[in-house]
Amino acid sequence: MVNWSDPTEIAKDSLVFQRLIFAIFGVCLWELFTTCGFEWSLITRRRQFRWPLVIFFFLSRYCILLAFIGLIISLSVTTQFPSQALYTFNGWAGNMTILCASTSLMLRTMALWERRKSVVIPLSLLCAAHWGLLYRTMFIVHAAWEETASACVVVQTSPGILNVTFFFTMGFDFVILCFTAVALISKHTARTDLWKLLFNDGLVYFLVTFSCNCIPAVLNILNLNSKILIFLLER
Repeated sequence: MVNWSDPTEIAKDSLVFQRLIFAIFGVCLWELFTTCGFEWSLITRRRQFRWPLVIFFFLSRYCILLAFIGLIISLSVTTQFPSQALYTFNGWAGNMTILCASTSLMLRTMALWERRKSVVIPLSLLCAAHWGLLYRTMFIVHAAWEETASACVVVQTSPGILNVTFFFTMGFDFVILCFTAVALISKHTARTDLWKLLFNDGLVYFLVTFSCNCIPAVLNILNLNSKILIFLLER
């Protein structure tokens, strides 16, 4: 049985966390470079802007990059710096990534349902609540510089609000997933290939989004140690 509170285990988790951040940052940069043709097609007007979807698309793409840059700074610096400002920025960038990604998926779902009021109204209400909740969690982390460790440490947070945030985000994405699945299935015959439904019609993106939000929700409830909590705060 792993003792998650053991200092050796916490140090190991910290190392894994740092390596994971750098690895995902590399994947993020690779994805941005390989898909930059989309941005260029918008700049050269070969592709039309679709308001407001394109705004959320760009925000989600570049806010995640800013969030990782902020994380890497917080992990790399060894001299005193304004820790609270950096953690607030990281919280803003990370939450904006989640909000814009979920909103983009919601707008696509509404389009699939041809903007029926029975779909638009409940999804819009859930989206408004989602924005309000995640906006609140941008400012719940209080950090300070620790002289002995020469690092920035989290001194206060609100686990209860985090639990609500994680599960609300997971539930919101699940509702979007269900609406999307029903809309796509109803537009196809019984002989429609599952691969086409998942990848050509984009259902896999909804599945991945929902699955990724399950992980922090479960880890936050388990509350294994401080390093994992920091990872969740900076997700």
